[in-house]
Amino acid sequence: PRCVLVPPQPLSRKQALSRSRSSINMRNFRKFNARRKWKLSYNTVSACNRLVRTRLLCHLRKEDEELPPVSPQRCCESDQEEERSPHIALLRRRRSSCS
Repeated sequence: PRCVLVPPQPLSRKQALSRSRSSINMRNFRKFNARRKWKLSYNTVSACNRLVRTRLLCHLRKEDEELPPVSPQRCCESDQEEERSPHIALLRRRRSSCS
């Protein structure tokens, strides 16, 4: 009925005053909103940078793993046999989060 359509009237002068003060200060709201948007964009950019950095690190690690370690000091047949049949401990390496 009618009470739904009409906004409630303040009962006293004190209530009317408190309602007028409770309205949103637009200047403060604009500052708050600008700060909030800036923080969101900053966090987005920093997250992207972090992802790129970890991706680059993972890419460098993969390149390092592909290159065989060169040691000019030792070149024995026993070393070559070890390279062909890797030790079990080497097979159970921890999985990286970059793969």
